[in-house]
Amino acid sequence: MQRRVFLRNSALALVTMGLSPSFLRRTALGMTLPEATKGTVLICLFQRGAADALNVVVPFGEAHYYALRPAIAIAPPSRGAGDAGAVDLDGFFGLHPALSPLKPLWDRGLLAPIHAVGSPSATRSHFDAQDYMESATPDNKGTSD
Repeated sequence: MQRRVFLRNSALALVTMGLSPSFLRRTALGMTLPEATKGTVLICLFQRGAADALNVVVPFGEAHYYALRPAIAIAPPSRGAGDAGAVDLDGFFGLHPALSPLKPLWDRGLLAPIHAVGSPSATRSHFDAQDYMESATPDNKGTSD
C-alpha cells in the first residue's frame, strides 16, 4: 500500500464514520472492550518500498552522507525563513522537511526513530523478510494469512 493511499483511505474511513447511519456508530461505540491500561504503546507501520531511511531521518552532521549522495541528500537545517532543509533533532540527525509535524512529538519524548533494525532471521530474501516481519514469525514460511 502506498503512503498516499493509506492516508487517503484513513481520511475516507473517518469521514464515512461521520456520514454512516447512527445505528452503526452506536453499535461500534457500544461494543464491550477491555478497559485500556496505561502503559507504553508501540505503533509500527510497515510500508512497502519508497521510504529511503537516510532521507527520512537525515544524518546531516555526517559529511559522508553528502559526499556519497550529492544528488539526493536532504539539505542541512538552516536558520533562515523558508527553510527547506532537514528539521534539526539533536544537532546531528534531522527529519525530512515533510515530516516537520512530527517534531513536537520528538520534543516531548514521544518519538524514537530506530535505524538499521530487522528480524533475527538470516534470510537473504527480501520477500521472505517482509513475510516474517508482517506475520511476526521469523524463519517460519508456513504461517498462513
